[in-house]
Amino acid sequence: MKQYDFRFDTELIKSLIGKTFTKYKHEDFIITDSVTGILGFEINQQVFKLVNDYEALDYFGLDGEATILSISTSNWTAVESRFNNDIKETYIDEVVQKVILVNDHTFSKNYDMWETKAIVFCFENFEICFEKQDCWFSMEIEIHKGHNSLNMIDDGKDILNDFDRNTSVTIERTIVEIV
Repeated sequence: MKQYDFRFDTELIKSLIGKTFTKYKHEDFIITDSVTGILGFEINQQVFKLVNDYEALDYFGLDGEATILSISTSNWTAVESRFNNDIKETYIDEVVQKVILVNDHTFSKNYDMWETKAIVFCFENFEICFEKQDCWFSMEIEIHKGHNSLNMIDDGKDILNDFDRNTSVTIERTIVEIV
């Protein structure tokens, strides 16, 4: 059985609570509020990057064709547009009250995979959500700003359609609130 765990480190996320989310940077939107492959954000003068990129793994029989969302510390020079688009900065300057992680558990007889689908930063009066697009091969990261971000996140079941409604694949979603 192939087993993968790509959930975000909850200790890293917990360390962001109570700190000031200064800004986030991303390539300029072209049609939708999504960016390809990478975006950066700054909390208490520490830069982080979210990357949604291809991983060399056997993903339900497809080698190296799936994208995985990851988070890590970084620097601003590492946050570059994948298509030479302009980079935009959005200032937030709000204290992180809570972070919500949306984790999907996808499994079948031969595969068992956990991954973080979205991260929601909750501030006093609004939320910012960075979501891996609900397509196993897409590098897009969707950005939602407003309220009730969990209601905007796709259900994660598009993989079932992509594999001819494969009933042997099961997807369960877990919501993790970190305060």
